[in-house]
Amino acid sequence: MKVNVEDISAVEKRLQVEIPPEEVLKAIDRTCQKLSQEVNLKGFRKGRVPKSVLKRLFREHIEDRVAELLISESLPKAVKESGLEPILRPVVESHGRVNENEAFQYTAAVDIRPEFELPREVYIGLEVEKPSEEVSEEEVEQYLEALRYTFADVKKAPEDHELQERDVAILSFRAFDGDKPVPGHEAEALYVDVGTGEFDERVEKALIGHKAGDEIEVEVEYPEDALNELLAGKKIRYEVKIREIYIRELSPLNDEFVEKMKLGFKSAEDLKQRVRARLEEERKRKAEETLRENLLSKILEKVDFPVPERYIEFKIAQMLEGIEQDLQQKGHTFESAGISVERLKKRLRPVAERQAREEMVLEKIAEQENITITQEDLEKKAQEMAKASGGKPEDAMRVIMTYMVPKLLAEKTLQFLVSQATLKNGSENQEKSED
Repeated sequence: MKVNVEDISAVEKRLQVEIPPEEVLKAIDRTCQKLSQEVNLKGFRKGRVPKSVLKRLFREHIEDRVAELLISESLPKAVKESGLEPILRPVVESHGRVNENEAFQYTAAVDIRPEFELPREVYIGLEVEKPSEEVSEEEVEQYLEALRYTFADVKKAPEDHELQERDVAILSFRAFDGDKPVPGHEAEALYVDVGTGEFDERVEKALIGHKAGDEIEVEVEYPEDALNELLAGKKIRYEVKIREIYIRELSPLNDEFVEKMKLGFKSAEDLKQRVRARLEEERKRKAEETLRENLLSKILEKVDFPVPERYIEFKIAQMLEGIEQDLQQKGHTFESAGISVERLKKRLRPVAERQAREEMVLEKIAEQENITITQEDLEKKAQEMAKASGGKPEDAMRVIMTYMVPKLLAEKTLQFLVSQATLKNGSENQEKSED
C-alpha cells in the first residue's frame, strides 16, 4: 500500500492511498465468495455460483462492495502510516474504479489539531474578576412573587376590565406581510400570559389597556437575522382580537398558601429559606462559569491558531441536536417552531468556533502541565453519577469511559487555571468605582 499526504492547510490534510492489484484481486474473490452464499440463481447451488457469472450479473454491486471493503480495511492503516492524528473520523472524498489486475486508489480528508505555541505566562497568574455570589433580599422576594403568580387561582375578568400585565388573554390573530398572510402565523384561541413575552413582547405591550372583544393592529419589525425566514427583515402586521381575559387572584405568601402548593415545604419561612439556598447555589454556579469564561477569554486573546472547518461544523451539529431535543420535549420541531435551520447554523457558528478553540487550548495546557485523569478521579465521578441516578457505579463508569473523559480532563484543567489565577472580588471593585 502506498500512502501520500497532501497539505491542504495547517489543519487539513488529504491522504492519497493506492492499494496494489494483488490486494484488489483478493478483495474481489472474498466479495464474490460471500455473494455466492447470499444469492439464489436458477441452475446453481447456493455457494457454487461461478465468479464469472456473478461478475456478469452483479458487476456494479460487486465493485461497490469491493471498494467499501478495501477502504474500510486500509484507511485506519493508512492514517497510522501517515503519522497523522485525526480530530474527527477521516472522510473519503473520491475513489477510482475497481478492476482486476489494477491498483485501487482513493483520497480521504483528515482534520488534525493545530500546532501552536502557548507559553506558561499566557495562562499562569492571570488577574480576573470573581463575580459576586451574593443574593439580595430583593431577588428572593422577586422569586417568591413569581411563585404567587404561578400558583394563583384564575377567574374570568369582568366585562369592563382593562388588560394588565400578568393577566391571561385568549387571542385570535393573523399575521400579514403587506397584504399576504404569513403561513403558520395565525390562531383562533391562543393562550397568552401577557407581559411575559412568550408570544411577542411588542404585541403583548400593545394589548395592555384594552378589553375583551377589542380588535387591534400592531406592526412588528423583525431583524435581518431573525431565525424565521418568513419574518426576517420584514415589517409584519398583526391583526389581533382579544376574545377573553382572565385575571389572577393572588394569595398572600403565608403558611396556608405554602400548604396549598403541595411541594413539601413546611411553612412560608421554610419556603423562603429554601428559595434563597437555591438562588445562592445557582448564583455560585454561574459565578464559577463566568470566572472560567473570563480566564479563557484572556488566554484566547493572546493566542491564534486555525480550527478545522469540519470540526466547527461538527460542533454546530452537536448544538443543533441539543436544540432539537429540547424542542421535541416541548412538542415542537424546527419547522413547527418557525426556525430556519440554516439561519440557526449561522448564529451558532461563532459559538461553535469559540467552543472548539477553548477545547484545543485546554488540551494544550493539560499536555504541558501533565494534567491527567486518574483512576481515583474516574471512581469518584462514577460514585457521584450512580448516587444521583440510583444506578450502579460500574454502569456509570462505562458511560464515563465512553463519553466523558475529555470533559473531565477539561474540567480538571479549568480548576488548575483558577487555582493559578489572581482573583479580584467583583463587588469590591464596583464599590471602589462608585467611590
